[in-house]
Amino acid sequence: MKNTHKLRIYIIILLIIPLKGCNDLLEEDPPSNISLANFYQSEEDALVGLYGAYSNLYGLVSQEPNYGEMIADDMTISPIVPDAFEWDEFNFNSEVTSGLWSQCYSAINRANEVILYTEGIDFESGRKAALIAEARALRAIYYFHLARAMGGVPLYDSPTVGFDNIYEPRSTEEVVFNFIIEDLKEAADKLGATSPAGRINADIANALLARIYLYRGDFQNALSHAETVINSNRYRLLDDYADLFKPENDNSPEHIFQIQYLSGETNNPLPGRYGPRAPSGPYGNSFWAGTTIPGSYAPSAEFVSQNPESYRRSVTIADQYEHIDGVSGTITMQEVYGGSFPYYISKFDDREGELQSGVNYTIIRYADILLIAAEALNEIDPDNPKKYEWINRVRERARNGVESDLPDLSSMTQDQFRTAVMEERRFELAFENQRAWDLKRRNLFLEKMRAQGKNVEDFMTLFPIPDLQTQLNSNLEQNPGW
Repeated sequence: MKNTHKLRIYIIILLIIPLKGCNDLLEEDPPSNISLANFYQSEEDALVGLYGAYSNLYGLVSQEPNYGEMIADDMTISPIVPDAFEWDEFNFNSEVTSGLWSQCYSAINRANEVILYTEGIDFESGRKAALIAEARALRAIYYFHLARAMGGVPLYDSPTVGFDNIYEPRSTEEVVFNFIIEDLKEAADKLGATSPAGRINADIANALLARIYLYRGDFQNALSHAETVINSNRYRLLDDYADLFKPENDNSPEHIFQIQYLSGETNNPLPGRYGPRAPSGPYGNSFWAGTTIPGSYAPSAEFVSQNPESYRRSVTIADQYEHIDGVSGTITMQEVYGGSFPYYISKFDDREGELQSGVNYTIIRYADILLIAAEALNEIDPDNPKKYEWINRVRERARNGVESDLPDLSSMTQDQFRTAVMEERRFELAFENQRAWDLKRRNLFLEKMRAQGKNVEDFMTLFPIPDLQTQLNSNLEQNPGW
């Protein structure tokens, strides 16, 4: 608890300091780098630097829904809130990724500083190796966000000092992913199995490796790392699906890795973007007291119609809610919106927190690992019954005792199971920012988007490199089509 509070305090301090974009980092004068090197004198200094690299995760959270859900088939922009229209309609320009680029490269530079300067600090070798490995794992996370969005990007394995290495060309996507994997392998090897909440440990590194290998279509390695997590026996599914998304259950045995939030100090912005943003009038403050929620997102009609009846569905989306005053009773979406907004995304409701939500943001959880293992095993050994055990554990929890809902799967062909596990991921991990990436890795993205009537061209499976970066660095080539 003490370490977690300390982490939060460092993060709050760091969030007050404006994050620099990549171009700002490149323009940093050499004297400041000398001062930075002088800063790293103790283990405590190295921890401060490490928390600086962690702090950028908070900036990524607010962007995740746009990349992982908004451009896919399950989520759309709320019909009365057109503030993400360019994402929903694929008409964004080549500056749309500038925030992602700046956040990630700022963090990568911070992680590289920790890796470089911690090596010269005199403290216990095992703790030093673990701290450096943790910084490498963070660096891998940021590069993974960049690579899956834009493909090959410039690789920096040391901090920018002066003007020696600021104009790197793009490495190939394969080289970047190999770099990511080596960083995470080092973390899995050097870190302990447990860690303070919000910090990376060996289990987290293995879970992320399972996800990355699955994304790359390396099913053997995906299965191996997923099974390492499963066989650790340190994780389990919570009994109630709804409990996963309540602040009081943060850092539960199902949550393998979460970004830590604390109401009133570091507030999670995402719960406010889900839920029904009522128009002006009597319903404006009916969901959260005293304010109208931002309410940017809505479930797509396809998601509503294709999501099978189950307890999980009832947690995920809703067509009504209770007035926050506790007196006015049930308010239906129909009466507020007249049919234009029939359902809202209800799984992240934090109505007590309002605009100061303290619910953590989940990077990866145990149900995801079970489904990764089931999918990978189906590709390697389709006759192995273990795949049914893993997927059916997720389905059993989702039906919550109603045996007629989501019955256990059995006796499927390899292709049938392949489809089934994709659908299970779709509804189990709904709006947790995995859907677009799942469609892309299975080469289903263009087909699904065009089926929705969206004008998506072939090159849009990758996002553009920000124009500003191609102007600053003539060695950067833009992704085709942008």
